[in-house]
Amino acid sequence: GERLIVGAAGRTGVIKRIIRALRGVATDLKSEESIRKIETTLASIYQYHKQTYGENYRSKEEFDRDFYGSLLAVDSENIYRFFFDGYPEPCGDYEAIGSASDYVRTLLETFYEKGMDTTVASELAIYCILQAMKVSRDIGEPIQVGVVKRDGQTIILSEGQVKEIIRRINGREQVLHNIWSILTKWPEVQEELEKFVEEKLASIKAT
Repeated sequence: GERLIVGAAGRTGVIKRIIRALRGVATDLKSEESIRKIETTLASIYQYHKQTYGENYRSKEEFDRDFYGSLLAVDSENIYRFFFDGYPEPCGDYEAIGSASDYVRTLLETFYEKGMDTTVASELAIYCILQAMKVSRDIGEPIQVGVVKRDGQTIILSEGQVKEIIRRINGREQVLHNIWSILTKWPEVQEELEKFVEEKLASIKAT
């Protein structure tokens, strides 16, 4: 939709069916009607798969485990997580879905700040995905980033923009690695570094 970005984690075939079914269902998450339409759509797809393929499984628990996944719907003011059986859950300032979601939420809890501009927020999102790749084999490139602004405008970052952000992040990690090596060998440098960082942060806050 023009005002809604959707991301999903789970079985690819189920996700494709869900995305096809959601086209035109909702353009925002402000109304209960839109949320109910998404909920109903997901529930009907769940029931279809259960009736069509359920007999191939030894138990409902086994089917649910195989079918399990979730969908993240984001507009300019709201974040909702929908489970593939249709259950909706409103979220706070950030949310993550997928096999490394608990780890990513920890990263977001540490680094997320209200009022981030889209450039910084995109970098944080990509950083979290890169870190998640290190702990889960289910996550891989290419990384795709979509942004919904408060005025409803949506932006999809190009492949080149994403690669440039990854290059910057990798450069920072190399710098941090080098700093760690220096402080390990010369701990007396830490006091000077802390003072430098505090001065820079004060300067940033002042502007």
